[in-house]
Amino acid sequence: MKKPKFWIILSLILVFGAGVVAGVFGDRLWIGKKPPAHRGDQGRFPSHERWARELGLSAEQQAKITEIFKKNDERIKTLRSDFYRNLGEIRGQLKREIDAVLTAEQKQKMEAMIQKYMEQRRKDSDKRERPMDSRNDQKQTKGE
Repeated sequence: MKKPKFWIILSLILVFGAGVVAGVFGDRLWIGKKPPAHRGDQGRFPSHERWARELGLSAEQQAKITEIFKKNDERIKTLRSDFYRNLGEIRGQLKREIDAVLTAEQKQKMEAMIQKYMEQRRKDSDKRERPMDSRNDQKQTKGE
């Protein structure tokens, strides 16, 4: 009688172990694949320093290029500001048009849905910012 009980227990342990092994490898091979971490300058626009180094720019050329970037930074900031202002106006108009179709009860539900969405976005944003903050804290602590 003891032999079948031993084999059943051993089989359960082996199945459990196989499940653990499959789970670990499955997570690492398929599920846990994350995009590769920042790989240097690959895929990014070259920095001023890299341009100067790789193109062999003179100090005068570097100064002119830096000035060009500064002028264009202002243009980009203006464009971005205009874009978000226009986007806000369009969203406001969209909401007014939708409100005109909804009943008072539906408007309340929609407002609750929007609030819930905004709260979730804030939480997600905070989660993304925290790791950077903790890394910066560690760097400051090491530097002191």
